[in-house]
Amino acid sequence: MYDENYNIYKAFTISEEKIFLSYSSSDSEGKGLRKSVLINKIKKIFSKLKEENEIIITNDVILTKNTTFDMLLKNLRKYLDGENIDTIWFELYNIYSKDSLYKNKLEEALRGFYYSNIPEKLNKYNLNKLYGNTLKTSISRLETFRRCAFSYYIKYGLKLSDRTEFKLESLDTGTFMHEVIDSFFEYLNENELNIREIEDEKIEKILENIISNKLNLNKNYVFNSTPKYVVLTNRLKKVIKKSIKYIINTIRFSDFNIYGNEIEFAEGKHYPPIELKLDDNKKVQIIGKIDRVDIAENDDGKYIRIIDYKSSIKNIDLNEVMAGIQIQLLTYLDAITQEQEANPAGVLYFNLIEPVIKAKNRNITDEELENEIKNNFRMNGLILGDVKVVQMMDKTLTSGKSNIVPAYIDKNEDISNSKSSTVDSKEFKILQKQINKLLKEISEEILTGKIEPNPVYISKKKTTPCLYCNYKAICGFNPDFKNNNYKYVPNLSKNEVLSKLKEKL
Repeated sequence: MYDENYNIYKAFTISEEKIFLSYSSSDSEGKGLRKSVLINKIKKIFSKLKEENEIIITNDVILTKNTTFDMLLKNLRKYLDGENIDTIWFELYNIYSKDSLYKNKLEEALRGFYYSNIPEKLNKYNLNKLYGNTLKTSISRLETFRRCAFSYYIKYGLKLSDRTEFKLESLDTGTFMHEVIDSFFEYLNENELNIREIEDEKIEKILENIISNKLNLNKNYVFNSTPKYVVLTNRLKKVIKKSIKYIINTIRFSDFNIYGNEIEFAEGKHYPPIELKLDDNKKVQIIGKIDRVDIAENDDGKYIRIIDYKSSIKNIDLNEVMAGIQIQLLTYLDAITQEQEANPAGVLYFNLIEPVIKAKNRNITDEELENEIKNNFRMNGLILGDVKVVQMMDKTLTSGKSNIVPAYIDKNEDISNSKSSTVDSKEFKILQKQINKLLKEISEEILTGKIEPNPVYISKKKTTPCLYCNYKAICGFNPDFKNNNYKYVPNLSKNEVLSKLKEKL
């Protein structure tokens, strides 16, 4: 370890002019990667350092022959698009055009500049064959379209799919956890057990039976197929049991009651499909399913909140809502509050995770540990900024931070906007109007035949769906190609987003 640190120190200090540090922000599937501790150490020493992202930022630095060749191509692309470039790139063009190793590569690259990967819009005949006069879709599909129109067309228009591989993925574990939670609540209803009074030992037994039964089903064969998956399954059991414990706590310590689990919007289900009328006598039918709907009442009326279970940490980002790529929960909330003639109380994610507690000291007490775990299981999302409603969600909260919902009540018994994820009733109405507008916009774009690759770039996360898209080899999207551009999702504050929406609406 000492030798390694010494060699790192040598590598960092040997340069005379510049040092370049880089790291991968995500793996091939788009999952975030943890950067080296050395990056953080360097940032502490040089506090004014700024990180740059290679997807959208490139520095025209002449270094090696290979990297400079790439920079030359980028600048030639700019020149052909009518931009002014430094004269040095013309000199470098002459050098590479006479180089025996690079001459052919340069000629091929120049031919590529005139290649277009932008597909034509679908004609009316094909559109009618694909969708007819009624677009039957779901919110997640509409979000996919907003992330990239081409990937929507390939996946849901042409219905192309990858070869199925025998492996355990997050989708499998997430679906499994959802099924166990649904079965648990079904069992409670069928046996008329009060969720606020049921004992922990009874919960443990019920869950053990449900999990064992589900693991014996053929569709879950992968979970028992190898010793490796058996170990992962045992770990999964622990996560489910701990998650259920804190799901029950969110109900025990609130005035909200479960209205329903797995509430569906579809023909013959709890509610009919969400229907929107468009131009040219066309319409959209949106089907979907809500993990859980809770309901409560006070003197001001009836309130509804929607809870979605996620096998990874997720939160509501109003920038993504405005871009149309995170509209699922708000759409369902709008639909069900209208059906029930109720007020929106919030949209929340309950993250089904295995909490990792970082203790500040080794002598952490059991009470401190429990509080840290509660904090890890605190729901994320957006709730109504009404003290009464917040305290209905967390009856133990008089002041300070809630361990159940994203809210903080200050000493004056008011909600702290800076420490809470809240909006007032007028802002909820603005968001609901924006959602309805987006649903129509996206549906009309689909039905007009738009299919060109135009992926979003999420500024806050510094990522794009292209990083983990299964269809990138088909569309050939490249920001260096003509008309290949990202749709940038800004990184604005909650108040800035709401202010923009107020101006639009």
